[in-house]
Amino acid sequence: MPDLVVILVEPEKADNVGMIARAMKNFGFKRLRIVRPMFESFDRVLAAAMRARDVIEGADVLATLEEARRGIDLVIGTTARVSRYSVERRAVTLRELTSNLSWDAVYGLVLGRESIGLKTEELSMCDIVMTIPSSEEYPALNLANAAAIMLYEFFLAFRDSSRFRVAPVPREVREVMLRCLSDILDLLGDVRDKERALKTIRSLVERTFPCGVSGEEALATLGIIKAVREALGRVKG
Repeated sequence: MPDLVVILVEPEKADNVGMIARAMKNFGFKRLRIVRPMFESFDRVLAAAMRARDVIEGADVLATLEEARRGIDLVIGTTARVSRYSVERRAVTLRELTSNLSWDAVYGLVLGRESIGLKTEELSMCDIVMTIPSSEEYPALNLANAAAIMLYEFFLAFRDSSRFRVAPVPREVREVMLRCLSDILDLLGDVRDKERALKTIRSLVERTFPCGVSGEEALATLGIIKAVREALGRVKG
């Protein structure tokens, strides 16, 4: 069965963390990681958590998002500030993502600060960026409310266990594929804004893979990409 790890990056309000723990327990999720909490005491967290104290007591408090990503097959960043022009802020909707997932994997749901959310560089560390559609007049949701909505959708998705029968493509395979594609861009030469092109390719790969691509299919695709790289290398040589 798939699993979900909730990652809070620099949460500023203890009450919100406690309420997120309550929502996690409501929907059967227990794995919480907190990166650099901005409040001094967990007393208010525990008070707000009420019967979900065990979620807080079992939480990992970490120094970096990089640490929090460990052991997670697909890292899902969240944002209310969607942009067509910033690759890091191109987002799929919550329902679109949860309705298409099929990896039997560990998913990481990353939520940012109450004040500014996740920074662009933090979103770039995520495999997929997701958003909750809301009114244009006031799109930003309270952190605890947003978390509860997301957890509910993942709860509904995970209940259909027949969907989640595909083993996740190892991150190492995905990274090798992206390095090979980077080499191909180098061999092609005169690629405008290679960094932006690679970010776009990464976004396409990471959106597509968890919706049903198996390890065998990924390795076959990687073999084709390597063959293209080698052929281009011979031509350039």
